[in-house]
Amino acid sequence: MTEAPLGRISGTLLVAGDPGGSFHLRGGAIVEVVSPGAPGAETLLLRSGRVSEADWASAARSCPAERLIGAELVARELVGAAELQLICTAAALDGALAVGMGRIDGFSLEQDTRDCRLAALQAIEPDWLVQEAERRIRALASRRRPFSPFRTRLGRTDAGTTSLDATAAGERREILLRVNGRRSARDIAFLLGRSLYAVAVEVSRLLGEGLVEAVVPARFKDSPVRPATVAGNLPRRLPGASGITDILPLRPAAGL
Repeated sequence: MTEAPLGRISGTLLVAGDPGGSFHLRGGAIVEVVSPGAPGAETLLLRSGRVSEADWASAARSCPAERLIGAELVARELVGAAELQLICTAAALDGALAVGMGRIDGFSLEQDTRDCRLAALQAIEPDWLVQEAERRIRALASRRRPFSPFRTRLGRTDAGTTSLDATAAGERREILLRVNGRRSARDIAFLLGRSLYAVAVEVSRLLGEGLVEAVVPARFKDSPVRPATVAGNLPRRLPGASGITDILPLRPAAGL
């Protein structure tokens, strides 16, 4: 299967690892990327309040099996076609970013349709998605305070509490409100129904301004050697180690 031209591949590319994920392809184009490391399009729609739980459940019950639920939402005028495409594209980018920033143990291609009903209405070009995911990975890695969006637990500093009480507004305030010493940027993105990348960028700013800090679990506090992810470093990957580029050109960013 690894020799099949990308332009003819339809199926699901399963990426094993931490957090891992799956790339859904139709005729070589990507229609959905799903990873436990990032909110999917359904989460972005529901947690943000763009679509209510009741409207979602009603659309899911009425939607024919052969029809994408996104198309049903658009037909009911619960969300616009352009907005849905943007949300699905953002979710796919976040999924690719999560896979690319994590550890890849291997992959398999299954030529089936799997559950992919909230796919992008217009397919996403693979090269663009990979290049943009790489750009975002590099951007996060180049920040003054790099950290793992999945493993670094975030705590609010005294300065952060003062800022929350005095000046913080908008998304910054929403993030600070949910920083409790146990949650990661990924956890907060799921809670807010916001893009993993957008939340990670804001968390990086908050770290740089001393408003939040990486929390070291109690079991590591007295250890002379602390895991790199606890210290806030991004996970490292070995270029080409997984072989995933035989099918999809998902390359690790330089220095990761």
